[in-house]
Amino acid sequence: MTTWLRLGGVTELAAQAPDAQSWMSEGELARLAAMQSARRRSQFVAGRWLARALLAEAFGGAWQDWMLTGGAESPPVVSGGVPAKLSISHSGDLVACAVSGAALGLDLEPCRLRKGLDALYGAITTDVERATLADHTVAPADTVHRFAHAWTLKEAGLKRHGGGLFATMLGHGLTIEAASGARDANACTWLHENHVLALCSDDLRAMTAPGMPVPRYWRLVLSGTAPLQ
Repeated sequence: MTTWLRLGGVTELAAQAPDAQSWMSEGELARLAAMQSARRRSQFVAGRWLARALLAEAFGGAWQDWMLTGGAESPPVVSGGVPAKLSISHSGDLVACAVSGAALGLDLEPCRLRKGLDALYGAITTDVERATLADHTVAPADTVHRFAHAWTLKEAGLKRHGGGLFATMLGHGLTIEAASGARDANACTWLHENHVLALCSDDLRAMTAPGMPVPRYWRLVLSGTAPLQ
């Protein structure tokens, strides 16, 4: 089953979008109206605009044929010509969207220093995972980049499988393993403009991601003392 992935700029996409009142659902408009930050509003508009364009490209019809609903704490539910799933993530002026006929999860995070990074990295990974990440991440393979890979992979897995953030991260509900290629992987990552983008999907053999380099492949395994439901 094919997965379509696109990564774009928030400022550019938000400027391209028509007035939100003409195309967003009532739920989306309510969420947009509640946002105080202009930057967050731009990210929301850009993500929803990109999602509709990608759904039309992947499954056919016009972007106006696709509607997104869902609450603030739940992923968007797609209504359109065929059953479809999507995941959206944004960071700064970057926004990513992936769509497929099957469930998937996407996460985008910056590679940056933060207070207590070593302790947090140690808390969300095991010794085996840290060794795997050190061997399998692209250069520069420092703690900042390894942490970004670990967090985005587990966040993408959380969005794909469901469950709680605490169980996934600190309860080790997902274990990261290296994969040799798309055939035995259910997750992949890209390094782009000092960000890590992670995608979790059951079938990565058929994927269209224009402009993106060859991804690094991984396998996320349900495990730990607080497994995902």
